[in-house]
Amino acid sequence: MTSTPPSPGLDGAHIVARASYDRCCQAPDFFLCFYRNFFVRRPDVEPMFAHTDFQKQHRLLRHAIGLLLAFPATPSEGPLLLQRVAARHGRDDLKIPADMYADWVDSLLTTVEEHDDEFSPAVGEAWRTTIAPGIAFMQGHA
Repeated sequence: MTSTPPSPGLDGAHIVARASYDRCCQAPDFFLCFYRNFFVRRPDVEPMFAHTDFQKQHRLLRHAIGLLLAFPATPSEGPLLLQRVAARHGRDDLKIPADMYADWVDSLLTTVEEHDDEFSPAVGEAWRTTIAPGIAFMQGHA
């Protein structure tokens, strides 16, 4: 897989984060490692996944991370695309508490650091900056 070319109007942080994500997606165990890291950070979450088909879950996570990365660059479409994910995780369905998202982000960044051979503090900050609006959107549905 090659890196996604930047879209017009995207800032540097988004371009850096997207390129990092493209590199991470080359690792076959990236999503598996994310869940390992998340369950270590939040052991209370693991039972929620007791009956999960992780092959399907990894595809859903891949899509959701892509939506979070795209959210700042597509304000008119972003909420519509991320709305389904937010509704599924929100107060009317899975009831994921807003405070859990910080641990989710930290687990994601730990996994990115483990899998992106070009990771640096600047790459980590680009991720945080880029996904912050989408995470805030998700938290607003908690």
